[in-house]
Amino acid sequence: MQRSVAKRRSPVRRKKTKRRDPRTKSFGFTARQWPFIATLVGNWMFAAAFFALAKTFWHWTPEAWGIADRLALVIKDAVIAIIPGVIAICIVAAQRLDPSMFVGQVPKPNSPVDINTKFILNTFEQFTAWFIAMAGLAMYCPIEEARTLPILTVLFVLGRILFWVGYHTNPYLRAFGFGITFYPTVVAYAWLVLIMVFGIRVPL
Repeated sequence: MQRSVAKRRSPVRRKKTKRRDPRTKSFGFTARQWPFIATLVGNWMFAAAFFALAKTFWHWTPEAWGIADRLALVIKDAVIAIIPGVIAICIVAAQRLDPSMFVGQVPKPNSPVDINTKFILNTFEQFTAWFIAMAGLAMYCPIEEARTLPILTVLFVLGRILFWVGYHTNPYLRAFGFGITFYPTVVAYAWLVLIMVFGIRVPL
């Protein structure tokens, strides 16, 4: 016996939830921009905390601080800083033997070899800016602040590793590692401009 129309179950309707327009702004930023703002703030807080803790608990000064000593420290730090890029080059060289990652001579988008190639390019771009900043810091910082260079080197390498791992996990996760690499370099340039142009020395 068929049920009457009145007794038939009416389909359950979900309550309409009001979706937030992604263009709606809060404090001048859209919903899509807020995660990047949070990442930016996280970058600065992490880098500042790492730098402050390293300066507090690691007390090291070189035995001498002449021109040769400054240059030697910059080169030693540069060798350490570029290691992630060199490792990535070796990995890409091996991945090029796998034709499944390529369309002709071009890597497949978002394939491991494509991500690693972009990582190499970004790393050497970042390294160029970082190396010049380090050379400037070595030139102007006094001997008691020389440990700033190794600390920034560790921060650079850590940022590159997080950028690399994040890129392979999810392209959006690379932003944190990118910021840890890039923003300390920006601060170093700001410090150099203050002392070179305006003669203002801010303790490192």
